[in-house]
Amino acid sequence: MSKRAVCLLFILLLIAPVYAQENKDLEDSFLEAEYFLMNESYSDALTYYLQLYEKLPDNANLAYCVGVCYLNIPGKKNLSIQYLENAIKNMSAKHKEGTLTQVAASYDALFELGRAYRINYRFDKAKETFTKYLATLLPDDHENIDFVRNEIKACEMAKDLIATPVAYAEENMGELFNDEKSNFNPLISADGKSFAYMVSLKFYDAVMFSRLVNGRWSAPVNITPELQSDGDFYISCLSADGKLLFLSKDDHVNSDIYVSSYDGKTWSKTVKLNKNINTKDWESHGFISEDGNQLVFASDRPGGFGGLDLYISRKVNGDWGPAVNLGPEINTQFNEDRPYLINNGKTLFFSSQGHENMGGYDIFRSDLQSNGLWSIPKNLGYPINTPDDDIFFMPVADGKSGYYSKFKETGGFGKEDIYKVTFK
Repeated sequence: MSKRAVCLLFILLLIAPVYAQENKDLEDSFLEAEYFLMNESYSDALTYYLQLYEKLPDNANLAYCVGVCYLNIPGKKNLSIQYLENAIKNMSAKHKEGTLTQVAASYDALFELGRAYRINYRFDKAKETFTKYLATLLPDDHENIDFVRNEIKACEMAKDLIATPVAYAEENMGELFNDEKSNFNPLISADGKSFAYMVSLKFYDAVMFSRLVNGRWSAPVNITPELQSDGDFYISCLSADGKLLFLSKDDHVNSDIYVSSYDGKTWSKTVKLNKNINTKDWESHGFISEDGNQLVFASDRPGGFGGLDLYISRKVNGDWGPAVNLGPEINTQFNEDRPYLINNGKTLFFSSQGHENMGGYDIFRSDLQSNGLWSIPKNLGYPINTPDDDIFFMPVADGKSGYYSKFKETGGFGKEDIYKVTFK
């Protein structure tokens, strides 16, 4: 062997461990990113994906992952478009998840790019991209085909709703309930004396509670330790007198509805509702009428009209009786969620991916008619609803006003603030 060959071999033996270690570091970072993405911790996942994409700029799958993360972070959704546009330049039907060696993106990148265009008000581009995604679906994939066609229809509906905005006044609830963090899921009792909401802390989402004392709201208190919820419960309803708090536990696999009671000093540990309400399927967001005798909630149990449907249960001998589907007037082949039953059980507010929708989830109102059927749900209109997901709206005053949380580019206190809106 020549001296030159010996030197070359020696150099290769020296650098091989370096490359091996670098590849291992990249794989470890990718697995960290995938873990955070799976748990919907998009900001944490984004940090890792961006570092990887900087080193591997030709990896379309990484571009797709970066785009998905941005698309799920308030205030940064516009940044998703450039990455998803890069992702669709290299797609493969043989996409394999969970490996850094996967260079091509899946065809889902087209769907996410369509969403990104729609959310950012580029409706014609969204329709064009959704149409391209339709061509990648198998002819017998009826569920996804119908969903994508609904997204295309929503783009046209969005134009109509934006052209005829609703008139309303909006009031930020102020620094007592809002800070630099995300404050969301506002609830108020029917008597107007109890207020609850959630705030995203560093390691968990906390339940905050305030009472009206001498005409002023008390400083909100973190009641998560009293509920013993470990930060994985999400509030959905306060009873009329503010002494019952309904919550749902979401572990990304299943969801059940719980309740906690207030004895005048502390909140009790949460208790799961009975088997008429909770099944082996997904149940979420229980909300009771003012008299406490009706409970409306969302479930994807068999026998419904689509994914999540809305059901109602009435009290029998002091406990919740069999749940009844609210019917095709309310439920569609898509998801319905976050119901609110007010006006003595005669007015229903809820979110839906169906009906006359402008994209994602929109908030709708329906009223119980004299024939016992619900009226055709009416979209609350733009800009209460937007091309993005609009899910949580707590109505008050027979639906003439309500509370919600929004992220706004300018103004406000933090990532997501709580507002009161009054319709004109």
